[in-house]
Amino acid sequence: MALTEIQQAHVNAVFPECKAQIAEYLEKGVEVVIYLQNECGDDVPPYAVAPKDNQEFWLGCWDTPELAAAGAEALGLRVVTQ
Repeated sequence: MALTEIQQAHVNAVFPECKAQIAEYLEKGVEVVIYLQNECGDDVPPYAVAPKDNQEFWLGCWDTPELAAAGAEALGLRVVTQ
């Protein structure tokens, strides 16, 4: 299955070593969780979106839970908890 334009733009914006894994998650439309991350400084938005079954791997970060949910849904992901 090909990625949508939005999904491909997201993949293009991530670190090279993450591209294949993120593309795979996006193609599958996995279930994701949203949580307040505390691993990064102020240069990274505080709300992480991660696969429900691999919460150590972030698919993206946003400034608010609402923006994270909207961003995840725009990427074709299914938010199961915030």
